[in-house]
Formats: sequence, C-alpha cells, structure tokens
Amino acid sequence: MAITVATSGPNFTGGDYTFPQLIADISRDIDDDTGEYTADIQRAVAASIRYCERETYYFNETRDVTFKTVAGQQWYGVTAHEQIPRLVHIQAAFREDTAGHVSDLRREMPEDTELVSDRYGAKGLPVAFTYFNQQLRLYPVPDGAYKIRLQLGAYRLAPLTSFEIPNAWVTEAYDLIKARAKYILAKDTLKDPQVATEALSDYQDQHKALKRETTSRSARGVIRATAF
Repeated sequence: MAITVATSGPNFTGGDYTFPQLIADISRDIDDDTGEYTADIQRAVAASIRYCERETYYFNETRDVTFKTVAGQQWYGVTAHEQIPRLVHIQAAFREDTAGHVSDLRREMPEDTELVSDRYGAKGLPVAFTYFNQQLRLYPVPDGAYKIRLQLGAYRLAPLTSFEIPNAWVTEAYDLIKARAKYILAKDTLKDPQVATEALSDYQDQHKALKRETTSRSARGVIRATAF
C-alpha cells in the first residue's frame, strides 16, 4: 500500500532534505506529472535503503550498542539488544568490568568456540566472542554481570515506518538513495535500459564519494605497517 505524501514544491526541514522531497525529485526526473508512479517510487526508495544499509558510511557507524551479561549465560540475542540479530558487521567488541576497566574482546570463529564452550567450559571474565545464528557467544561463559560494548559499522538504522520521518539516509545520503531508487525504478518499472544505466553510474559515483568521505573522517593520514 502506498504511503500518501504531500509533494507540492520544495520541502525542507531545518535545511535538510526529506523523503517527500526525494520522492518529488524522482517524480520530476522521470516526468511523472500525474503521480502515476508515486507508489513505485516509494517502493524503490525503500529497496534502495535496504540495499545501501549493508555498506559502512560515516553516518551508520555506532559504539552505542551495549548490554549486560548474565552469570552462566553465553548466548545473547534480541533480548539483550534489538540490534544483535540485525548486525551487519562488528568492528570491535569491548568488556567493562565492575571496576570500570575496559578490555577488547578477541574475535573467534564459531567452530573454535564450540569446541571449548561445552558444559565443562570455563567461567569467568569473557575474553573472546563469536557471532553465529544471529547471536553473540561469549567465552569464557560470564560468571557475573559485565557491560559489553559493540562497535558496529555498518549497523541498520531504525526501520522506515513513515516517509514523513527523515533519517540519515536522506539527510546524509540523499543523492545516493535518489540514484539507486531511479535505477530500480528504471529497471523494474519503466523498463528503460538507458535511464537504468545512467542511474546506476550515478549511484556508483555517489557511493565512491561517500566512501571517500567516510575514510577521510577516520583516517590517520599515515600508512600503518601490517604483518603477513
């Protein structure tokens, strides 16, 4: 079912682009003067976000996903934090003990953790983690309540429930989503190969530009040696 939005001219909120403005711009670009393709444009925008949210950009990284361990519990899923089943990539994980000391957790392969986490497995301060079946597994099995912090990139923003509520995909990646949505629309609805090719090229340019900005925001400006 299409979500009805008002698109009478430019629509800005505090200087930031909005979903109604995005839909209006795409409609204008494809000469949809009657609103015939409004529902298709909305579906294309939603599909674009689902596609793009798998990539890490500067606006979909976070270190705010935290949860507390439970003594004797090694698996943590949606009840610990709603983001855990929806994770795209864990950049790092940290443990904070009762004294406030922070330590990084070593990442292990699921099969390696399986071999040491049987009923005879050690209990204590977690020093390692793995991710399997949309859950985090800690080792050793926690013997108490410890704060676990996840550094994620990419992580999925809140699901889109209304085109009236802006989020980072339009305030930070307006042109990226616009280009991807036009590509999907041209490929699947308009059946226009030329427009699809042009839109895909535009999407790739926008993606590269955002990745460059993401790198420049976090880069140290020096080359760091690695071991082989």
